[in-house]
Amino acid sequence: MDNIPVVTQSTSVKMNTGLLSLDYKHRATVALDVGDVRNAIYYQTESLGASRRQKFSHAARPSLDDMIQTVMERNTNKSSSDPLPRGLVSFNDLFKRCDELPSEWTVIQIAKEYTPLATSMTHKELLEQSTPIWLTVFRCSDPCEGSFFEPILIPLDAPEDQPALKYPNYFQHINSIVPEVRKAIAVSPSSNSTEMQPSASNLEALEHLISSAIQRTCEWLGPWANLFVGNFRSSTNQQLEREVYNEIEEFCVHNRINRTGQRLVSLVARRLDLLKNAQIFQLCCCDQLDLDDEKTEVLYTFLSEMKRVKFKAVKEERLDCYPVMLIIDELLDGLPWEMVHPTGEYCRFANFWTLSDLYRAHATRIKNGYLRMSAKQCYTIINPSKNLHQMSARLQMFYKEWYPSFKLLIDQAPTATEFSGALKNSDVLIYNGHGSGLQFMDGHTLLQLEINCVTFLFGCDSVRLHPNGRFTEMTGTHLYYNAARCPTVIGALWVLTDLYTDIYSILLLGNWIPSTNPLYARESVASIDMMAFKACKWHLNKGEDSRKPSKKHPSLLKLMGDCRMFSLLPQRIRCALVCRGLPVMNEAASCHAIRCPLLLVLLLLLPSCISALQKEITISVGPGKVDCFFEVAKAGQTIDIEYQVIDGGHGDLDISFELAEVSGRTIFADYKKSDNIHRFPVPYDGEYKFCFDNGFSRANSKTVFFELIIEREGEQEDASWSDIDLLEGLTPEEFYEMKVQDMEDAIKRVRNNLTKARQLQDVLRSHEARDRNVAEENYFKVNVWSFFQILVMVAVGTLQVFMVKSLFDVESRAYKLLTKL
Repeated sequence: MDNIPVVTQSTSVKMNTGLLSLDYKHRATVALDVGDVRNAIYYQTESLGASRRQKFSHAARPSLDDMIQTVMERNTNKSSSDPLPRGLVSFNDLFKRCDELPSEWTVIQIAKEYTPLATSMTHKELLEQSTPIWLTVFRCSDPCEGSFFEPILIPLDAPEDQPALKYPNYFQHINSIVPEVRKAIAVSPSSNSTEMQPSASNLEALEHLISSAIQRTCEWLGPWANLFVGNFRSSTNQQLEREVYNEIEEFCVHNRINRTGQRLVSLVARRLDLLKNAQIFQLCCCDQLDLDDEKTEVLYTFLSEMKRVKFKAVKEERLDCYPVMLIIDELLDGLPWEMVHPTGEYCRFANFWTLSDLYRAHATRIKNGYLRMSAKQCYTIINPSKNLHQMSARLQMFYKEWYPSFKLLIDQAPTATEFSGALKNSDVLIYNGHGSGLQFMDGHTLLQLEINCVTFLFGCDSVRLHPNGRFTEMTGTHLYYNAARCPTVIGALWVLTDLYTDIYSILLLGNWIPSTNPLYARESVASIDMMAFKACKWHLNKGEDSRKPSKKHPSLLKLMGDCRMFSLLPQRIRCALVCRGLPVMNEAASCHAIRCPLLLVLLLLLPSCISALQKEITISVGPGKVDCFFEVAKAGQTIDIEYQVIDGGHGDLDISFELAEVSGRTIFADYKKSDNIHRFPVPYDGEYKFCFDNGFSRANSKTVFFELIIEREGEQEDASWSDIDLLEGLTPEEFYEMKVQDMEDAIKRVRNNLTKARQLQDVLRSHEARDRNVAEENYFKVNVWSFFQILVMVAVGTLQVFMVKSLFDVESRAYKLLTKL
C-alpha cells in the first residue's frame, strides 16, 4: 500500500468544466485495460461528481464578504495556479477513508463505464447509451482474515436488449420511468378536484413498466445481486456465515483460487438460498474467477451441495441486515435499486466523498452503524402552495391527533428565515407539498447552514437529479442538504400522487416516531381507518390491519423496507421514496418502548391484547330445540369453528350444525354428527350465525363444547424471534441499546404459544368430558341391567321353590290345578 503512486488530475482539463468527469472515466477505462485495477477504481470513484464537488465544497459555503476577500487574494497573485479540487488525492487516501467507515456498513458503487462517443452526445443520449457497468465493493463482511480488504472491481457487460418489451434497450427502459410516471398520472381534463386522477389503464401500464425494469435488473445482476445483502445482524446468520466462509476458504486453498476470488465467492454464497442454480453456475463461469472448465464444474458442484445442506432450513423472507450504502452514478440514479432486495436497509449517495464527509461530520453520533438521534422537536410544513386542499385537511387532522406536540405550518409559505430556523433547531423537518421546498429558500443560504435534523421531503421530484445541459453534471435539492451536513434526506425520485404519498408518510412516521398523544400511546398507526382518512375523517379500527406495515421500529431504513413490501400501495409510490444520507436510529422510540418494561410484558400477556376473536363455550341444547350464536367478521378474516357433543343422555352423542349468513344463505351444514371442524375465509364484511339443532331428539338434551376463532390468516404467527442468543456476552450499555422490537416479538411469541397451549388444553378437556360422560352413561346402564337381572333371578328362584313344594302338598291349590292339567 505504501508504494502506490499519488495520482493527480490531468493538467489538460480545466477544473471547472463538465469534461472533468468524462476525463476521469476515460482514465479509469485506460487503467483497467492495462491491468491497473487500483487506479481504475480510483479514477472511477473520482469521476462521480468531479466538478459538482467544487460547487458544493466547503469553499462555496462562506458568506459574500468571505467570497469577495477570496477573489481579491486571487487577483493579487495571478501567477498562482488553481488549487486541486477537494477530495481524494490517491488510492491510499481512498483506502484510508474506506477503512474508517463503520464495520457494520456495506458500501457498493454502481457506475457506467466511459463511452468514446460521450462528447458528441446529448444528455438524453448519454443516459440511454448501452455501456458496461462497474460494480465496486468498497466495504463488506470480509471473508478473509489476516489480510486487508482492498476495494473490489466487478465490470459487468451491458444488459442485452429484449425486443419483446416496449423499451428493448435496458438503459432506455430505466430512464423512461420518470417521464412515463409523469405522463401516466397526468390530471384528467374534466376533473374539478385539486388531486390527481390518473387513468387506470395508464397506471396499470406504469406498474408493469416498473416491475419489468426491476426484473430485468435482477436478471442482469445474477449472482452479484447478493452483494446488495448487508452484513448480518442476527447471531444465527452470523454463525452460518462463518461456516460458509470456512468451507469456502478450505475449498479455495485446495483449488488454488486467489484471495479476490475467495472473497467474491464467499460474499455471494452468504445467501445461496436467494440464487437459482443457473445463477450459481453464472458465478462459477465469471471472468473475475477465471477458472478452467474442470474447476468451474467442481466449484458449481461444491456450491450446489452447500446450498442444499446449509440453507435447507433457511426460510427468512425479510433481510435482517445492517445498512447498505449505495453510491450511484447520476446516469443510473433513476432506477429503484432498493427493490433488488426490497426488505433491506439502503442509503443513496451521489459519490464516495459525500458519504465520507457526512460520516466524518457526524461520526461522534454514529454507533453500531446508525446515527443516534432523538426525534422530539419536529417541525411540519403542510401545503405551502395552498392548492392541495384535501392533502392539507388529511395531514393536519393526522398531525393534530397523533402528534399534538409538533409545530405545524399549514397552508402558508415559509419565509427563508422560518425555513432555515426549522432546519437548524429541529430534530425532524417534514415537508408535505409540491416540490422539495427549495423554492422558499435559495441554495446559497442553505449551504451556509449547519443542519443536524432528519429531513422528509414528501413532494414530487424532491430528491431527483435534474440535467442542466451538455457537459454539465446533474443537480438536485438533496445535494444542497448534504453539503450543509444534513445527515439524512428522505424524498421522491419522481412525481407522486397526493393520497398515496400521505398514506406512506403517516405509516412511515407513525411507526418511527411514537405518538405524543397519551390517548394513542398504546395504539398502532395501522389502526387508522384509511377509508375514513381518505375522506378527511378520523377513525381508529379496533384491531390492526395486518395488510399494513404496523411494527414500530427505531430504524428508519427498516421501516422503509417494510413500506416497500406494502402491497396495497402502488409500486410507483413504494419505489419512489428513497433515503439519501446516513442510516438513522430514533432513540426516542427505543426509550418510549422500554420506559415501562414490566407493564409492557403484562399488556402483551393479557388476552385482551389479542386482536383475533377467540371464544370457547359449552352449551346445553334441549330436546327439539335450536340454539344460535351471532358474530361479526370482516373481509379477509378466517372463521375457524370446532365443535363436539360431550354429553347427550343414553349415549346419544350427535347434533346437527349450520354456519350461515344472517340473510339465510347456508355455508356449512352437518346432520347428526358428534364432532367436526370447519374453516371459512370471509369474503366480505357481515354478520354470521352458528346454529346447533337438536330437533330430531325428543327426549335427550345435548351438551356441546365449541371453540370459535375469527382472525386474519397468519395473524398468530407474526411474532418470531431467532435472536434470543444476542443477549449473551453483551455489556450493560449494549444491553440497553438492543432492539426493543425483538424483545416485544419474543414476548408475543411466548404469549401466542401459551394461547395455543391453552386452546389445546381446552380441546383435550372437552374430549375428557365427553369420554367421562360416555363412561358414566355406560356405568349407569350396566348397573340398571344388573339390578334387573338380580330381580328376575330372585323371582325365578322363588317361583321354582313354590312350584316344587306344591308338588308334594296334595291339599294345596297348586297341586289340584296341576293334576287337572
